[in-house]
Amino acid sequence: MPVGEFIPQKNNQGASFHIEGLDPQDNSFVEVKAEEDAQVYCRTCNKLQSLKAGEVIPICCGKMMSIID
Repeated sequence: MPVGEFIPQKNNQGASFHIEGLDPQDNSFVEVKAEEDAQVYCRTCNKLQSLKAGEVIPICCGKMMSIID
């Protein structure tokens, strides 16, 4: 079971978590792009972000953020 560590940010990015065993610089995942303007959120830390059509849906807390219906 991965163990997370809270790492406070000094900018407007909100809270982030380092999850044991995940490399934050690893970009080997498949990029998924928003089909239309949308808002996404992280199910772990509840961070919200607005995306324009065609932008990559970001990874937060080790998982792809979810689109708000």
